[in-house]
Amino acid sequence: MRKFSPSALLIALQFVAAAPAHAQESRTMAFVLGAEQSELAVDVSYRDPSEVDRRFRGSRLLPVELLVRNLSTRPLPFDYGDVRLGLNGEASLSPATTAAVLDEMKRLRVYTLLDRVLGSQSDAFFPNFYPNIQSRLQEVRLTDGDIAPGGVRRGFVYFLRRPNSDGTAFNGVMWLEWPAALRYQPQMLETKAVRVQTKAATKPSFSDTLAQVWSGVVGPKPSYHKSYALLVGIGKYRHLAPLSSPEIDVKKVAGYLNAQGFDEVVTVTDESVTAKMLEFPQKYFTAKIQGDDRFIFYYSGHGVSGVRGTVATGYLPLVDEERGKNDHSIPMNDLVKWMSGLSAKHLLIILDSCFSGLAVQGLEIKSDKPYDLKADPEALSRLSRQPSRYLLMAGNERQESIGDRRWNGSLFTEQVLTGLQTAPDADMHRDRIITMRELYAWLPEAVSREAQKVHRELTPLLKDLCPNGVCEGDFVFVR
Repeated sequence: MRKFSPSALLIALQFVAAAPAHAQESRTMAFVLGAEQSELAVDVSYRDPSEVDRRFRGSRLLPVELLVRNLSTRPLPFDYGDVRLGLNGEASLSPATTAAVLDEMKRLRVYTLLDRVLGSQSDAFFPNFYPNIQSRLQEVRLTDGDIAPGGVRRGFVYFLRRPNSDGTAFNGVMWLEWPAALRYQPQMLETKAVRVQTKAATKPSFSDTLAQVWSGVVGPKPSYHKSYALLVGIGKYRHLAPLSSPEIDVKKVAGYLNAQGFDEVVTVTDESVTAKMLEFPQKYFTAKIQGDDRFIFYYSGHGVSGVRGTVATGYLPLVDEERGKNDHSIPMNDLVKWMSGLSAKHLLIILDSCFSGLAVQGLEIKSDKPYDLKADPEALSRLSRQPSRYLLMAGNERQESIGDRRWNGSLFTEQVLTGLQTAPDADMHRDRIITMRELYAWLPEAVSREAQKVHRELTPLLKDLCPNGVCEGDFVFVR
């Protein structure tokens, strides 16, 4: 009899509802857990819950396969019962016993198909189906105990959605969690609604990249832990005019941040961007971000102006917003307020929308020369180590953003990326390290010059969100 493998079980589970295998989409992603990204490397293979539910015709089973490698020099605990699945923003699901999984199969009366599939994996037919399948479920389940240094453990963790949970209501957000005692941060999983890009354990982090170019800078280099980003783009609205730029914009920004060595870039686009759905990435990042982390929020899509009480307010319409209304829109200042409450040392919010200047009240930062390294050679070191919170907007409260094929999407986003990556004058100190204030000393003129080519006006604004209105630090990028 040939050995029954985890992949064989996944094939069996996929086949239960007799749907064509090529029509389904499995997902695999990798991430690293633990202090300094050096403890456990985890590869996850799973099927989108909405796909699993449709295949199982009402099944509550969500099988997740984990391959865990110990990167450290000491044994590390990793048990089946420690893994949790946050689904739909509800309370986390605990792993199910193999007996509970078997009961779910019995409830669905799927033994004939499963028996046929399992029989194809074996030289013998299983006449007593249920005891055999229960032993196979147990065999390929993730085992308990410490993982030795350099060791690898592989197996399935079975989750069962709660009774009366409607598979069609899945909002596209799920993540893995661990008990607080393990001190592992939660990890969002990619679905059809949410794209999650994580840095491979073998690739340099942003801190590694920064260290490579820091040799010419006077003063200690900053100590960053992890860098995260949440990117939102809406171009396909149900009731508003479509936009071609957002889809392109978020892909370009994600590509740039991944090249910078960001640890995790989460992207949500188009029909997935509803108010209910966005609550859960917010909940996720609020739980995940810590004091020495960096975070970027980027939005590309429609922006509208309105009145909230007696105050002029900017709104970001979501996918289901109707023309002339703001019932399904997010007030820009509410979004900025939530972001400002995150515990990240460095925060940058970028809004590429019409009327984005309405996001917050207050004075803009002047786009003049930000600091003089000749007069203060340790300025960059000090700025990069101190906290910062900035809001960068495409235009003022009266201006509309501009998108065109000549900029391969949005004019504003294209110029931001050009300044960060290639424009010589944006790196005024020629040290390959660019702060937001340094970029902003170059950006308004560059954007205005491009806007004039289509006989328009666009004036980017940068505002300081620190409690006293004067941040002691700055957000840093590297060329």
